[in-house]
Amino acid sequence: MHSRRLGLSLGVNLLPTQSKLCSFDCIYCECGWNAEHPGARRFNSREDVRTMLGATLRQMVSEGTPPDVITFAGNGEPTMHPDFEAIIDDTIVLRDEICPSARISVLSNATQIGRESVRRALRRVDNNILKLDSAFDDTVRLINNPCGTYSVAEVVKNMKLFDGVS
Repeated sequence: MHSRRLGLSLGVNLLPTQSKLCSFDCIYCECGWNAEHPGARRFNSREDVRTMLGATLRQMVSEGTPPDVITFAGNGEPTMHPDFEAIIDDTIVLRDEICPSARISVLSNATQIGRESVRRALRRVDNNILKLDSAFDDTVRLINNPCGTYSVAEVVKNMKLFDGVS
């Protein structure tokens, strides 16, 4: 797909294909609401992602339309995938081998940035698009409807850790 900000973008969905899986239920989300049903937590495997990504990149290059960017987004929060760090490593290898001019981007709500493995992975990508919709917990609860405990102060602290402050 073509993005005004990113150029020709190859979207990668690491999440269950049957439903949304996210740490938020934002009122504006194009993916709808989180739904719990059988298979809702069945992630695409690391091997499947590597195989499909490699095949798609090769096809795009052979057709003369290599992507400007490989974008991790999908129907929920990509950093929730248990193999997120390894998948980013695989993506870097494939990108360097097949279309080295492509950038790697991640669209994230930053709720998983407290996990060291997520921070390590995000430090290796070219473009992190991390959202923080409000500086106020009450507003975040209204707009983003976080699943579980959420604190703006904690997210900001973890964003600072991500930036190498600690």
